[in-house]
Amino acid sequence: MDSPISHLEDSRGEIAKAWLMRVVERASLEEIERLPTARVARELPEVVSEISRALAPGVETQSAEMVDWAHRLADLSGREVPDAKDLVRDLSALQSVMLAELHRALDRMEAVSVLATVERLAELFSALHADAVEDLLSARSSELEWLGTTDSLTGLQNTRFMQQHMNHLIGVQKRYGHPFALLLLDIDGLKRINDAYGSTAGDRTLVGVATAVGESIRNVDTPVRMGGDEFCVLLPHQTASRARVLAERLAEAIERVENPASQPLGVAIGVASCPQHATDADGLLEVADGAMYRAKAAGERVAVGTDGASQNGDLIDD
Repeated sequence: MDSPISHLEDSRGEIAKAWLMRVVERASLEEIERLPTARVARELPEVVSEISRALAPGVETQSAEMVDWAHRLADLSGREVPDAKDLVRDLSALQSVMLAELHRALDRMEAVSVLATVERLAELFSALHADAVEDLLSARSSELEWLGTTDSLTGLQNTRFMQQHMNHLIGVQKRYGHPFALLLLDIDGLKRINDAYGSTAGDRTLVGVATAVGESIRNVDTPVRMGGDEFCVLLPHQTASRARVLAERLAEAIERVENPASQPLGVAIGVASCPQHATDADGLLEVADGAMYRAKAAGERVAVGTDGASQNGDLIDD
């Protein structure tokens, strides 16, 4: 006489077909078109086998393994972004068709053995639901957190992240004495590109600028898009003089960015450092902003912020 577990493994192909029919019954036409039916037939039986083997007495299933089953099932459902409700329904459908298969074979097996397997199946799927939903919600939370600190067009950090990171760097400077620098960049020519060639061309140019910035800085540096045509770079363990060297390199890279106007982009960069120019975020941004506008007015690429104690307006470097 077959055991309930071996019967489930032997029937894994039929269980996969039954699960697919359950999904089709509640899917829209668009969702049905996206269903990878060939993959379901090929891959779901193996998932069923793994779940069936986990029902054996004394077998302990790790959370990571159950989450993996849920991920594979979600992938086979054809949904681009499954939510918790969809995931629970797909898991419940699989549990239901596995229970139905056990019920059909009840007359050929010992009832006590079948009932024990049904009980373990219920316990396993209960844990599977909990772990899968928790994993999904955790992933969504991380995704929302990432979106909240990232510029959607360029993939660079946004001003929210910049403020958080600046406060962190200021704290490190006050505690350990490590300086850091800030570059404030204004890109000239993007408005002309938008007006002449459209916003799509302007967006492509912005992405090109973001790429140039990212390729020109160190791994520990943080590039930020502040909005529009303004960018910022935070440079840990850098003084103003060393940051100025990097600013010149950045300006050269940005001027080489390809754009539909076939003319070099203009760029003005203001440099400020902590603690030389200020020891708070607003003060540093104000100094860098002033330096950036002085560079632009003078037709230069880069200007370093003036020392707050300076009375004559000369550029003070360290």
